[in-house]
Amino acid sequence: MTTTITSTCACRNFSLTVDLPTSILPMNRALCLCDNCRRVSGSCGWSSLPVHPQSQVIDPSKFQTTAYESSKGVRRHHCSTCGAHTFTMVERGQVNICVINTGLWDRTEGLINWTGCKWIEDTLDGGISVWFKDMKRADGNKEELKRYLRYDQDGGELVPEGSFMTLPKKNELPVKDDKLKAQCLCGGVKFYITRPDEASKKVQSPFPDLMVPYHSHSSANPKNETWWLRDNNTKYLAGTCACPSCRVSSGCEIQPWAFIPKCNIFQEDGSPLDFSMRTLKSYASSEGVTREFCGVCGATVFWHCEERPELIDVSVGLFDPEQGARVEGWLDWWTGRVSFEELAHSKDLVASLADGLKRWKIDEEKA
Repeated sequence: MTTTITSTCACRNFSLTVDLPTSILPMNRALCLCDNCRRVSGSCGWSSLPVHPQSQVIDPSKFQTTAYESSKGVRRHHCSTCGAHTFTMVERGQVNICVINTGLWDRTEGLINWTGCKWIEDTLDGGISVWFKDMKRADGNKEELKRYLRYDQDGGELVPEGSFMTLPKKNELPVKDDKLKAQCLCGGVKFYITRPDEASKKVQSPFPDLMVPYHSHSSANPKNETWWLRDNNTKYLAGTCACPSCRVSSGCEIQPWAFIPKCNIFQEDGSPLDFSMRTLKSYASSEGVTREFCGVCGATVFWHCEERPELIDVSVGLFDPEQGARVEGWLDWWTGRVSFEELAHSKDLVASLADGLKRWKIDEEKA
């Protein structure tokens, strides 16, 4: 018996149907937090699963995708129109293995058994793994999630208890440090942000769904509270998003955004942000909403809209990895909820994240 899944990107130029042997389901999967995956996607964790060898053969030439070799023998394909990461071809001797990004699947419940996070070593501070504590399984029982130092196969080495929770002191930059560099994996998109200043306070914006759930509250901000500025105006707010649009535009289950005023974003040479800079491509994901991605490696870079044109969502996965995957020297993470969590694709995964964020805040307050 087989189980059919359909993988479709945001613009629908990429659509693939695959039959998986029911006997291999659910498949175990840990989110990959390695530097390459974060910088090639802009996300906080990458997830893809192989097409079974006895299933259909995938011919990359049949799809309107752009391939990028992120490492030797690993060619990641993203949609040339919307930027969504679609699949990766991995060379294993004489065999090419195709792995499909789970964020584009029509469903994951019952198909994937989320086991935790891997390649935590690259994050320096643990990245999102510190928020994934446990997960409720189909039988109603909770199972502790694992934190793998590197690989998760064949009993991979686990992170020692209490390690990779915060950025090592030697990597910390003083608050007065005025630039945080960012770039995609191929280096086609490079920029930096500066610390909040007086201009940052003059931006106008409604509240985001991250803070005020749109399904139950108004996003209006009549007093123009500067919710994007945190920690006495020295940091920016950051949060996680599970909305369908982010998911099918990136190919990843969870998208991390930092809310940065446009006046605090500069190109590598110091000139103001330009959405047509270098390898950046734009895609209108909905009316009045535009997303930018690298046309070479496919990294999700920016999200912005007509409603708040001067406040830009920036992919956290692109920031200088030496500052830790959570970049807490610059960002203050919202723990009250995952944006659009009620629309989550992988509900068990996002529920675990939402619960872990709340518990993390409690632990931080106790420390």
